[in-house]
Amino acid sequence: MVKSTPKRWHFYIVDLEPRIGTKPGKQRPCLVIQPSEFSEAGLQSTVILPLTTKVLSEDAFPLRVKIPAGTCGLKKESDLLIDQILAWDNALFREDLGQLPEALQDEVKKALIDFLDLTWC
Repeated sequence: MVKSTPKRWHFYIVDLEPRIGTKPGKQRPCLVIQPSEFSEAGLQSTVILPLTTKVLSEDAFPLRVKIPAGTCGLKKESDLLIDQILAWDNALFREDLGQLPEALQDEVKKALIDFLDLTWC
């Protein structure tokens, strides 16, 4: 279990059981997209995006962002599931895998802006 509050742009192993519908189940890497200040303020859940190793061969932007193997110790190339935004209990965060490189953070931000239609801001 992670002893500190989850940090934005860090990958964590998170227990996503049980699997329901299209929601990914099992323990898997997830990216925290919620600003760290909210977790530090005492919220009991954190907003995350799960990863899958079932990568699509075609470009699926903004629904998926490719994360290369080796990033934060990931063994396989993965897709970040932008359309699977979850708020998950902090007690289910298991291990901090490290911070996503800044260039990939920018890709995730672009995908979220496009997917959530925030271009009007």
